[in-house]
Amino acid sequence: MADTLRFVPPESIITGWDFSTGAVKCLAFDLSGHVLAEVRLPTDLWKGEPYDERISELNLMQLEGQARASVRAMVAALRELGRLQHWIAGGISATHHTAGRIDKNRVQVRRAICWNDQTLADYRRKGEARLGGPARVRELIGGPWADRYSLSHLVKDEDPSYLSPEAWRRTWRILPHGPLAAGYLTGNFDVISVSSAASTGIMDLRSCQWCREMLGALENEEYRELAWKQLPRIIDMYEPVGRLAAHVCAEVGLVAEEAPWIFPTSDDQQAGLVGGGAVDAGQVAVILGNSAVVNSSSDRLPSSDELDVMRLNWGPYLWMRCYNNGAQFLDSVVGENPDWQALQAAARQLPPGSGGVQVMPFVQSEPSLGIRGLVQPVWYPSRPEQMGTLFRAALEAIAYLIRLGIEAHERAGQQITRITVSGGIARSDLMCEILASVLNRRLERLVSAEGPALGAAVTALAGVETLLRRQHGVQEPFSVADAVATMVRYAAPVNPNPEWVPVYEKEMVKFRERLEAFRASLNP
Repeated sequence: MADTLRFVPPESIITGWDFSTGAVKCLAFDLSGHVLAEVRLPTDLWKGEPYDERISELNLMQLEGQARASVRAMVAALRELGRLQHWIAGGISATHHTAGRIDKNRVQVRRAICWNDQTLADYRRKGEARLGGPARVRELIGGPWADRYSLSHLVKDEDPSYLSPEAWRRTWRILPHGPLAAGYLTGNFDVISVSSAASTGIMDLRSCQWCREMLGALENEEYRELAWKQLPRIIDMYEPVGRLAAHVCAEVGLVAEEAPWIFPTSDDQQAGLVGGGAVDAGQVAVILGNSAVVNSSSDRLPSSDELDVMRLNWGPYLWMRCYNNGAQFLDSVVGENPDWQALQAAARQLPPGSGGVQVMPFVQSEPSLGIRGLVQPVWYPSRPEQMGTLFRAALEAIAYLIRLGIEAHERAGQQITRITVSGGIARSDLMCEILASVLNRRLERLVSAEGPALGAAVTALAGVETLLRRQHGVQEPFSVADAVATMVRYAAPVNPNPEWVPVYEKEMVKFRERLEAFRASLNP
């Protein structure tokens, strides 16, 4: 049975930041998980000079501005509600694997290379070969090294045409997206959460400590030494990063000694798992955002290398299948600012299987499926003209990818007991019904569509209640599972449509065959 809050006042407000590569959100939640105020800011990514579709980098000065602007806007919103005095803590979700470099003045040395940067595969292969191959990597850190892990960035940084030796020496900290955001909010750039460290490819997933041997992926000995000194300290989830910094408080009229606490960050996969209420073994969270993700937690490592593996702040392993082609693919089909209601109505008029139309849903490479390089969607038998058909076939293709991810979790040893679904695409009733029917499983739908932001707030609630308990001499922590029971709410579940299930079984066979042919066409 879940524990209850003892020291966090019932009127308290917890904020959750969601720093993604598409936008930044800061949401203020009450203790029931209801949104009281929200701030949304745009994100612009650098795509190279000249423009290169494969490149995806984030200017850290923009990130600093987003962090500070979100505080200004949130303080104004809460002040207008007469609730500013109730804001006691905040948590941060930020994109996994995105990481950059700063100097001792907290000034950018190199932009953050983003999780969806398409230039990293060759650098990962080169670094992995220096270490002795995939088996040696698993021996060192307990799991695989994926292309997008931050260690791939360091191998790329060895190219002097990309990063100069002087920039290596000027670097003070190498930090992922979340710890950078937390640093800009608190002034503390010296710490990193287990969740964020796990997405670098440098942390031993079993011990939750940096693995110096992984820096053998770098050819230059000086750079190996510099990188080791530039890594931050890994901290426990209950140790706060700090209060909002004094200079941030001065800007908005907060008393620094009473400012909200900021707790160790979550990569967006951990945050999505928590926001989806899937914190126990066997529970799976499907997050349908810019990427389409199938996550689960377990007390052991997966039995195969089919999945990415990370570590959660509170102990278990996170198993992940992350597809680059989620909302990014869907947006390429329906265009900017479509009439979603009209699309749903048109698509619902069609039979399951979209009248025989299928699509390979790839606008970016998909390494987990062996799809690399520059790609574009392929329609079967041809691209339809009707928007309803385009929309339904696109939703079905994403659902087929999710099924492949669910099957990978099962092959790796996960005994699935529950699946939750969240994210922007999950707002579509039609998508949820399609996905439930493709999986032939009931889906638990969340009241909140803001999975990562809610997950960040949930972990912050666990942190601040535990902090207050320890200040009062109570050593028993308030767990993340306890905080989930407090803040995460479920809507009515979505059951498979019995008339659609057999149709989608046949369509899934076709999708697998076409996927194999598509993959073979890229690697003749």
